[in-house]
Amino acid sequence: MEARHASSTAVGASRSRAAHLFLDDEPKILNDPLALGLSGFDNEAALRTEIEARYAKAAMRLGSEFTQRLFRYPRAMMTMRSRYTEDALDRAIERGVTQYVILGAGLDSFAYRRPDLANRLRIFEVDYPASQQWKQHRLRELHIELPPNLTFIPVDFETQTLANVLTAGGYDPEKPAFLSWLGVTQYLTEEAVFNTLQQIASLASGTEMIFTYVVPESLLNAEDQRFLAINKSGAAKRGEPWVSLFEPASLASRVRALGFTQIMHFSPEEANSRYFVGRTDGLCVPGLEHLMQARVGRVDDPEQEGT
Repeated sequence: MEARHASSTAVGASRSRAAHLFLDDEPKILNDPLALGLSGFDNEAALRTEIEARYAKAAMRLGSEFTQRLFRYPRAMMTMRSRYTEDALDRAIERGVTQYVILGAGLDSFAYRRPDLANRLRIFEVDYPASQQWKQHRLRELHIELPPNLTFIPVDFETQTLANVLTAGGYDPEKPAFLSWLGVTQYLTEEAVFNTLQQIASLASGTEMIFTYVVPESLLNAEDQRFLAINKSGAAKRGEPWVSLFEPASLASRVRALGFTQIMHFSPEEANSRYFVGRTDGLCVPGLEHLMQARVGRVDDPEQEGT
């Protein structure tokens, strides 16, 4: 990744959140009005033109029916995982959590959409330096003011220690926090993933996290296998290959062995049941990306009890 250039993955995720507002029916899974500008587009017409060009090219190779599903899936995935995480964060804030750490923040807009939390929640955006620099440049272009409760923390997950960079950035290690880690683990080595999870497991009791992971091909149906192959191929061509896939039960065992006392799965089937039933636009998530929620130290919230 070059300096002052955003990750193509981060841009794609933000573009999907923006497209959801224009292309999908009500009710919206996530309302992110800042996603359009953050992903580099000046207006809705520019986004639509770009999507239509990509769609036409893909349809020539894959057929229009599959391409239509292929283009819906990212919109569903990106909005659902953010919605699920932000719903859980709201519950954590009500329990008294005052720190939110967004690992691999990319072009996430939560801090700028929630000025009501300025006096209740400290937010730390943790990401690669180049990606953060591009984002800060784009925020200035859009005249979006940085909220007073936000701190940017540059980090390379493969080489730096998360706990050290957090503390240096003003994070209070004595207080519990809520952490999100969305759309990142497949791009890291297993060693980097579990080193990061180990560091999170050593944080204050009551700390909670949500992260996404991609399951192996063997656990997917034929269409989802095709979607997985297309995503892996595209990521590799962009220079951001997928290198780590996880089987849910095995991952849960390894996460528990790190010291997490509470683990809950949220599968694509559960996501479709909770967020997508009865929709008129065909929006739903495919089977490849799952979420896992884990708590450090204590079990005091029956709503979150899991395997």
